[in-house]
Amino acid sequence: MAFITISPDWHWNGTLAQRAYTDYIVLHHAEASTCTARQVDEWHKSNGWSGIGYHFFVRKDGRIYRGRPLDKQGAHVSGMNNCSIGICAEGKYSTETMPDAQKKAICQLLVYLKDNYYPNAKIVGHKEIGSSDCPGRNYPLEDIKQNYRAYAGGEVDEVTKAEFEKLVERVNEIGNDITALEGKVGKKNEVYNYIDKNMPEWAKPTI
Repeated sequence: MAFITISPDWHWNGTLAQRAYTDYIVLHHAEASTCTARQVDEWHKSNGWSGIGYHFFVRKDGRIYRGRPLDKQGAHVSGMNNCSIGICAEGKYSTETMPDAQKKAICQLLVYLKDNYYPNAKIVGHKEIGSSDCPGRNYPLEDIKQNYRAYAGGEVDEVTKAEFEKLVERVNEIGNDITALEGKVGKKNEVYNYIDKNMPEWAKPTI
C-alpha cells in the first residue's frame, strides 16, 4: 500500500527553529469545512507566524500535503511545539463527519511516521496536550489512535510527487491511445489494469 505526499514550494517568513525530539504526533482539524494548504499558510502568516504551522495537511479526498519540514518546530500546540509534529485535517469536525478517504490517508501517514521516524511518539489530539476543543467532537480520534494500522491497509510506502507525476504521464499517454482507437477494448483494459496495479485507491477516480 502506497500513499502520496505533495510538497508545495513554501516560502517561510524567517528561519524555522530546529526540533530536538518528538514525543507526540498531534492530530488537528482546520475548523473549516473546505480549505487548502495554501490557505492555511496564509492564515498562519496573518497571525505573524513563519508559515503553515502543521507538518502535514490532509484534504478530505485523501491528498496529503507536506507543511513544515519534519525536523523543524511547528506552530500548532502552544508550549508543545518543541516536542511534537502536527497533522491537520481539512474539515470542521465539531459538526462534520470525516470521509473514509481522509481517515485512511491519516492512518497511512501515522503508520509511515511511526515505522520510519518516531516509533515511541504518542498519538494524541490537540485537546489532549493543549487548551483547545480541536480536533472536534466528531473527529474519530480514539478510533484512529487504536486502529490506525488496520485502517491503513497494510504496509505503507511513500510515493513522491515526482513519481506520481510520472505515473500520471504514463496513464495520459495510454489515454491518448484510447481517444485515437475508440472502441478498441484492449487499450482501454490496459489503462484500467495499469491504474489498478499502481494507483492508491483515492487517486483512481481522478485518473
